[in-house]
Amino acid sequence: MESLEQRRLLAAMPLGVTHLDTGEFLLGSVAVTPVFFESNGSIDPESQDWNAAEIDESLARISEGVHWWSDTLDGLNTVHTIDFVFDNAFALDPFETGYEPIDRISNHFNLYVGDFLHAQGFGNVGSIEEGMKQFNAHQREQMGTDWAFTIFMVDSSDDADGRFLPGGFFQTAFAYAGGLFVVSPSTRPASTIAHEMGHIFWAKDEYPGGATWTDRRGYYNSQNLNAFDNPTPGFIQEDSIMSSGIVLANAYAANESPDVTLAMIGWRDTDGDGIFDLADVPLDLTGEGYFDSSSSTYHFTGSASAVPLVNQNSSGPQSDITLNRISQLQYRVDGGAWITVAQPDQQQADFDVTVTLGPSFSSIQWRVIDDVTGVTSAVIDGDATLPAYSLASGAGVAFLDDDNDGQRDSSEQVLVGVTAGIKNIDGSNLVFQDIAASNYQTGFLPLDLPDVSLASQHPTFALVSVGDLTPSGVRVFKQYDATLGNLVLRDSWTQDQPLSAVFDSPVGEVAVDVFGAAEGSYVRIEAMDAAGNLLQRTTSDLVSPDTSKTVRVTDPLGRIASVLVFGHAETEALISGISFGTNPVVSTGTSGGWRFENLPVGQYTVELTPELLIHQFDQSSFTIDVTTNGSGFVQSPASRVDCPYFNAALPEDTNDSGTVTVLDALNVLNDIGRGGVRILQVDEAITTLVDVNNDGRVSTLDALLVLNKVALISSGGEGEAENFGMSPTIVRAGGGLSAGFQAMPPCFATTGKGSPFGGVLNYADSHRRSESIGSLHADNAVYGPLQEASPSGKNVFLRPTTAEEPLHLDAEKVDRDVFDHQLGLTTTLQLPE
Repeated sequence: MESLEQRRLLAAMPLGVTHLDTGEFLLGSVAVTPVFFESNGSIDPESQDWNAAEIDESLARISEGVHWWSDTLDGLNTVHTIDFVFDNAFALDPFETGYEPIDRISNHFNLYVGDFLHAQGFGNVGSIEEGMKQFNAHQREQMGTDWAFTIFMVDSSDDADGRFLPGGFFQTAFAYAGGLFVVSPSTRPASTIAHEMGHIFWAKDEYPGGATWTDRRGYYNSQNLNAFDNPTPGFIQEDSIMSSGIVLANAYAANESPDVTLAMIGWRDTDGDGIFDLADVPLDLTGEGYFDSSSSTYHFTGSASAVPLVNQNSSGPQSDITLNRISQLQYRVDGGAWITVAQPDQQQADFDVTVTLGPSFSSIQWRVIDDVTGVTSAVIDGDATLPAYSLASGAGVAFLDDDNDGQRDSSEQVLVGVTAGIKNIDGSNLVFQDIAASNYQTGFLPLDLPDVSLASQHPTFALVSVGDLTPSGVRVFKQYDATLGNLVLRDSWTQDQPLSAVFDSPVGEVAVDVFGAAEGSYVRIEAMDAAGNLLQRTTSDLVSPDTSKTVRVTDPLGRIASVLVFGHAETEALISGISFGTNPVVSTGTSGGWRFENLPVGQYTVELTPELLIHQFDQSSFTIDVTTNGSGFVQSPASRVDCPYFNAALPEDTNDSGTVTVLDALNVLNDIGRGGVRILQVDEAITTLVDVNNDGRVSTLDALLVLNKVALISSGGEGEAENFGMSPTIVRAGGGLSAGFQAMPPCFATTGKGSPFGGVLNYADSHRRSESIGSLHADNAVYGPLQEASPSGKNVFLRPTTAEEPLHLDAEKVDRDVFDHQLGLTTTLQLPE
């Protein structure tokens, strides 16, 4: 057996695969486990006995028959490959059984196959098929492959005709389709192995007595058009591995079969580009990028996923599966060569990358690619001035328009924290609802739920109920069990009894909150349009028992009229809530961009509200026209205006008295005591002009600016002290100034040489720019002790102090932690008298 340690470390089940999917299409890597049976005479007389030469010959025929498929694929000139990995342990050391399989009818395979499964620990199940699914899934995991199946070889080397006894369903080889197993006498030719392996990956028989031309199967649910009984005038059966006799022999010798036959195992290339249809699906890339002109860097964040083609198989669990991978994230500038910036080599990946660019580029594009197939995502376009987005229903950018030209330049500041709200063109709200079981009392859900009708698919009692899981107490939706004669509520939703949600008007996104059942849950959501056509469907990864997860399905054109929710692949879904519609409020991030996704086609009104009152949009409300291609990108220029809580005539005069006193600082500190350090809102319940530095916020910095002004006014002039340039000592836990503040050389305001009246400490706040007295653009603020003659009494916040002493605050009037953080000081509390 090939060494598989590295393969096992790197392998993961393909996207969309469940425990039931061990052979959905014949591509990728396949684990093959030959199992040879050796009778011991304990039940049946022993007539066959393997020897080393017979084992080697049989293994060689198996290998030849299996590799016929990879050789045939190589002749089709596609991008695809198949890699077979063999575990020959049960062939080199045959499994001992009391039965002599070749001396029995074929139907008795369950006896010796059952013995084998019990010995491997997979016998405690309801059927041979279920046991084989578990064994093959185990082999797939151990061997690090995409698929797995088993070949049971019964010794017929000393049998007269090499056949099972008459009376069973088969006398020679047979297979159980869909990644299960083959049973074959050991003397059958390699072409038999190749034929039976076709069944493993859903191909149908084409010979008389087998399947018929109307049968369908496989990932595309392809019709069996090369069957012997095709009534089409002029039909002549083509040579095919799935036929028999000379037709099969010719196909085997030539490594060929008809396109309609190969389509059943997944080999169909409709557009002739060398990529089979199930892999010829664009990758999904969702992301956002923007250029930072100050650092000449481009930032891109996003996520990518391989996308499976919808599985139309009329047999099996219909899992939507893909082997495609996100091999690389790439970008290119001005149409140049693609440059790789990340190589996740996973089926799903997240990105957060930064690249350095020259200042003169005009365009940048981003994509992901699968190296094996060459399949890529749609390209995300950007440039130096506007943020780049994946396709959205509506998107735009908010920025400070310094040159008033209505168009953003790369040097113009984008606005972060802008709120974008959207409504229907008639002013009505968009549909956006959350129906959570926890919001309802035990019993039936109301029939008048907002914007949706929820129902069970019970043939008689369709009402949905609410109750608690035992023992977790999680509140979930329940329904009556149609399999029981009396009315019994059950927690689970299954493929035969899904939850139905019908929306009053179409939506673009549905999210379902689920809880893992005892055996784990694969939760599937199927989304339909108003005519009942399947638009999209999504299936979760395995949700472990007693864990929660949100599963989403979206339609970029907002056409979802209804959904069905259920446990996929023979599992149960436990549902605790369902939400739907478009969130009508978003905020701009570091790129200054806003976006809305999955909106139905139509017209909408967007309203922008800046985070800071010092910004004002030229046009805060506008209409977007959403078509099947989205809508045009909107640039929203804003201007810099004065904050309504700023005194333009005398900024430090917060009470608008015409003069600046310590009471103006107290106004700021009182305001902070009531409402905290914050961004000011238009509806503030204050009458004072507390935004001293006109930045749209109120903080202790505003109070310090007032105190600075008071100190300078009361000093009667400015001079240089003898000890100018020396740093005073600040009392602080741990010593030194706090992180984020830089001590500047002190400046002393004096009334005479060498007699400092009040020491003032300049400090730089690395998070905010302010303007101080004596400089139009000083990146510092000023603090100084009050004069002895300054007003002091019941309501003062600051007790007289020097730079050598702790700063004392009134605990009832100011948030000491906020004050300390702003100044980088340690203060003590002045308790009220």
